[in-house]
Amino acid sequence: MKHSTIAHALTAATLLFSAMGAAWAAPDTIGLSQESLDHPWLANQRKQIEAASNTAGVRLLATDGQGNVATQIAGIEDMQSKGIKLLLVQAGKAEGLRQELQSLKERGIPYMFVGKPIENAGAITMVSGDNRGLGADAGQFFVDSLTQKYGKPKGNVVVIEGIPGDETSLNRVGGFLSVVKKYPDIKIVASQPGDYRRPKAYEVMQNILQAHPQGTIDMVFAANGEMALGAIQAIKESGRSKEIKVTGLDGQKEEFDAIRAGDESATWLYPPAGTEGMAVALKILKGEKVPPKIVLPTVRVTKENVDTVKPAF
Repeated sequence: MKHSTIAHALTAATLLFSAMGAAWAAPDTIGLSQESLDHPWLANQRKQIEAASNTAGVRLLATDGQGNVATQIAGIEDMQSKGIKLLLVQAGKAEGLRQELQSLKERGIPYMFVGKPIENAGAITMVSGDNRGLGADAGQFFVDSLTQKYGKPKGNVVVIEGIPGDETSLNRVGGFLSVVKKYPDIKIVASQPGDYRRPKAYEVMQNILQAHPQGTIDMVFAANGEMALGAIQAIKESGRSKEIKVTGLDGQKEEFDAIRAGDESATWLYPPAGTEGMAVALKILKGEKVPPKIVLPTVRVTKENVDTVKPAF
C-alpha cells in the first residue's frame, strides 16, 4: 500500500473514531447531596431525582450524609473531584455546609437547593415548599381549634422541633410561633427537638407527658410528619388521645391514615422536590435562566378533605 493510501486510511479512521466519540460522549454529570436517607421523604426525593436523570440521560452521582455535616461535606468534595457540572443540595444544618458551598462557588461549580434550602447561600435557585408560610398556617389552625374548644384563643401547646439549627425547622416553628404568640392565653408549655425522626419524637413526647399530667396539654405541633406519628404513638399509649390533638407537616400516607382514624387533626403537604428540582436542573444545564426561588404548592389536610387529596409520599 502506498504511503498516500495509508495516510488517507488513517485520516478516515481518525474521523470515524472522532464521530463515534462524539456520539458516545459521556453525558452531563450532576451531583446530589442529601443530609441522610433514613427518612421516607428523603428516600422518595432521591428516587425521583434518579428516575428523572435516567429519563433525561444525565449521569447522577449521589451521596448520603448519614446525618453528619462533615460526612455530607466529604461527599460534596468527592463529587466535585469527579467533574460534576451542577450540584443539587438537600440541606441539613446550615452551619458548616454554608462554608463548603461558598468554596464550591469559588471553584466555579453551580449549585441549587432541592427540598430543604438555606437562605442567602449563593445558590442559583431553591425548589421547595414555603416552610415559614406552612408554619404560620398551622399556627392559625391552632388558634381556630383552641377558640372552638374554649370559646376564645387559649390553651396549652407542645412544640416538637426538627434538628437543632436546621433552617427548615427554624422557619416552620418560627412561622407557627409568629401567629400563636399574638394570643397571650395560648401557652407553649414545652418545646423540644425530635430531629425529624419518629423514635426520637416518641421518646420526647413520653417525657413531656410525664412532666405534664392529664388536663395540662391541649395540642401538639410537630414540625414534620414522622415526629407527629411518634408523638401520636406516645399519646395513645398514655391513654390521653381524647385530650390531646396532634398536627404534623409533610402529608405522608401514614398521616392520612392517622387523620382518618382521628389520631391526627391536620397535616400540610410538603412533597419531595426531586421531580420539579430535576426539571429546573436540566434548564440550568442548557444555559437557561431560572427563577431564584420556586415554591411548591401545598394543601392543608384535615378529616374534611383527607379522602380527596393525594399524599405527598
